[in-house]
Amino acid sequence: MKTSILLAGLLAANSAIAADIPDFLDKKEIQNAEFKCLGEPAIYSKSEQKYVDILWQETLKYLEGYAVALSTTDGNCRNSDQTMYQTNTHDLKGPQYMCIMDRRDMKLMVKHIYAVINNPDKAKQCFGAREDVNWIYSPGGELEKNSPVAQWLNRTTFEEFFDKKVTDKEVKEFGKSFTKNFAKMVTGDDIQLPAAFPFDVSANALPNLWASVGWFPMYAEDSERNKRNFDKTRGNYAYAEVFGHWGLLRIDEINNEKVGAEVGMVTQRIDSFYPYHNHAISEIYYTMREPACADEFQNFAVREDSPLVKTISETDTIREVEIDAGMPNEAWFWANTSPKKDDLAYFHQNTIHAFNYNGANCHAKPEEKAIVTVWARSNANDKRNDYGTTRLCESAEHPDTPAMRGEKIRCDLTKTKF
Repeated sequence: MKTSILLAGLLAANSAIAADIPDFLDKKEIQNAEFKCLGEPAIYSKSEQKYVDILWQETLKYLEGYAVALSTTDGNCRNSDQTMYQTNTHDLKGPQYMCIMDRRDMKLMVKHIYAVINNPDKAKQCFGAREDVNWIYSPGGELEKNSPVAQWLNRTTFEEFFDKKVTDKEVKEFGKSFTKNFAKMVTGDDIQLPAAFPFDVSANALPNLWASVGWFPMYAEDSERNKRNFDKTRGNYAYAEVFGHWGLLRIDEINNEKVGAEVGMVTQRIDSFYPYHNHAISEIYYTMREPACADEFQNFAVREDSPLVKTISETDTIREVEIDAGMPNEAWFWANTSPKKDDLAYFHQNTIHAFNYNGANCHAKPEEKAIVTVWARSNANDKRNDYGTTRLCESAEHPDTPAMRGEKIRCDLTKTKF
């Protein structure tokens, strides 16, 4: 069984030919790219290298599928997919869209991914399994059981993490259920890629990557920030980074140009609410699970310059704002997403956004279902703008408690510098 999975992974990955480079990119620059790594190259024994090679090949497939999806004409845009960037406006004009390749940060991210997949041997010097990192985890269970790479890595599992590192009893219990059902959440027939993708990049097709990438349940441990989150969300959320400063592929520069890409995946159980939040770096999501109900996966996004966003106070670095999440027609600010409709969301820097995942009444076993997304941030190299911080909003009336629908909420927005 292990041998067949290893061979299948290598054959599937090696059968792919690097995608044609979009004509808005400089092919000569990409074909002769030079790479500067973050850190020293990882060294592996011959027996270890075979597992690293499988992980590398599945990483290349994931990145290629993502770059092609973003930069292929979708019928609305040239050399680009179309994205929603705001779910409604103050004057209720409805969702706002753009061609995602119109954004400079997205052009650079796609350019850097094409440089990687067209120079795999050079880029591989910046790749490692990150087996020495103690804050990323294995989902364990069926995913690890079906991945020889994950078994070799032998990361600390979600089960151990929630048992030993999480003190909140409610969060711990939610985490145990999340762990038990994680494999079912990221696999199955209802995991579907949007039409823009040239092939499947889900756990169904890339089992070793999804089992071995190293996941982080970011909100589970106690912290000041997590007072503003819901226990159910804290115990039912995790993300992983494939390419980026914290990921498997860690590149500082390509052709002396700083790399800002962070590309990975996110999983969050349905029937949970990711509260209103913001960050100084742009963020992108592709939905890759077909919902059972029309309103199962809902996004909220309002840009920082919307008239709905009122300034309360300011410092040199932060603008404290208020928005009424109980305003008339508030329901109109939630947009449904699926692999077939509004599958791509792009959130500009400081966009106030939230995710409402329903579906408890649409599934016989809702604990086995989750939103699954291809996730990215595009300009994380810009450390002037506090790229690593996700700022959770709070209740205006009850500070340091979660920002909820139906009330006024307050958020701290970073004053971005350029």
